[in-house]
Amino acid sequence: MSLPTSSKIMTANIRMFNLGNLRQIDWGLLLLITLLAGIGVLTLYSANRSLTDTVPYYMKQMTFFPIGVILALMIMCVDYRFLVSLAPLFYVILNVLLVAVLLVGVAAKGGQRWLDLGVMRLQPSELSKLALIFMLAWYFSTIGSKIERLHYFLLTFVIMAVPALLIFKQPSLSAAVTMVPITITMLYMAGCRIFHLVGLFAVGGAALPVAWSILKDYQKERILTFMDPSSDALGSGYHAIQSMITVGSGGLSGKGYREGTQTFLSYLPEHHTDFIFSLLAEEWGFVGSSVVVLLFLLLFIRSMMAARTSQDMAGSLLVVGIVTMLAFHVFVNIAITIGIAPVTGIPLPFLSYGRSFYLTTMLAMGVVLSVNTRRSFFD
Repeated sequence: MSLPTSSKIMTANIRMFNLGNLRQIDWGLLLLITLLAGIGVLTLYSANRSLTDTVPYYMKQMTFFPIGVILALMIMCVDYRFLVSLAPLFYVILNVLLVAVLLVGVAAKGGQRWLDLGVMRLQPSELSKLALIFMLAWYFSTIGSKIERLHYFLLTFVIMAVPALLIFKQPSLSAAVTMVPITITMLYMAGCRIFHLVGLFAVGGAALPVAWSILKDYQKERILTFMDPSSDALGSGYHAIQSMITVGSGGLSGKGYREGTQTFLSYLPEHHTDFIFSLLAEEWGFVGSSVVVLLFLLLFIRSMMAARTSQDMAGSLLVVGIVTMLAFHVFVNIAITIGIAPVTGIPLPFLSYGRSFYLTTMLAMGVVLSVNTRRSFFD
């Protein structure tokens, strides 16, 4: 796919907020979002059979959805070019929040990843993914063809490394790793030299021993257990084994809605968050799981149509970055549940419970809708 070529972000003659954009909404994209969100609520309702929280997770998720839709529609009404022009400010603010997490953040589940805002807890690492996408779109649009030069190419990874290292310190390896495919994909679409990317992969491969040495013990254990979960079946390999059993027990057509036994009897922990696809597969089987995967695929294809028809490089890069972020989440989350990737905490968009990532996802889709309503043939 070829991107529009533009070396500068033009902010003149931009209507920053225009409610008229709601008349140009992509109803197909909105339908896909609603279907996935609805499946998420239904799956969480089933998961709630074995959970004892005061406010059920599906009720909370039902609250997140309308808030998320409102945020998405508000973002849709804002010209994405104006938002891209503010990208350095977003980037700095999110890095400051990441530093605040390390200093005064709330510790839970083996990490310090949340800020307590009184009325809610915020996980800045999720929003920082979107801030990075905006920052890279601004950077690549500003420098244009200069990205072919090595020092501009390398500066891209400095931009990525600042939030990634702050997130890694929390520690949250999965959130930090998500920034890598985002950066590489946007680099490629911005027109960097393939030779530079090949060299990067070669250096990355050579640096793997160093990367291994700085991993936490539990992170190393997860990777080693991935190779042979049965080596610690009641410890670090428990999640992986139970997830594969749960997915396999669903067979072709599943056990039926709210009829899953592995999740109901709590054999599989975290089946409302990281392992929600396992619950889905147990109840709806291969057929139901394939339908959900197909809906995600259609969502990504529909979104990439907005990138293809965008009037400038910034809009195309925003969509490419967002699709990469969500597709990486979908691929890795499902790969973990079926045992072909190490267990790590990465949620499934629209389905997994989690306020910060859910709202980040909806904001991201609002950006896609914003780009889509300002396609070149509308101007």
